[in-house]
Amino acid sequence: VMTMNDGRQYQCRIVDLSLSGAAVESDAKPALGTPVTLGNMRGEVVRHFDEGVAIEFAVVQRHETLEAAFAA
Repeated sequence: VMTMNDGRQYQCRIVDLSLSGAAVESDAKPALGTPVTLGNMRGEVVRHFDEGVAIEFAVVQRHETLEAAFAA
């Protein structure tokens, strides 16, 4: 789930994940620079692509943190 600062939530699918950010498929395409939360990680929208957006995390994550947050 991608959450906006005002509490709106959008379902999304992670298509790429790194320690510094993620690319997500979503019908929602917040403006560049929009603060968002992906799971429990804060970040901002840094790029749009056809199927969604790229988010840069506010803090570079540790590998273990990502595994715990997004393990399916």
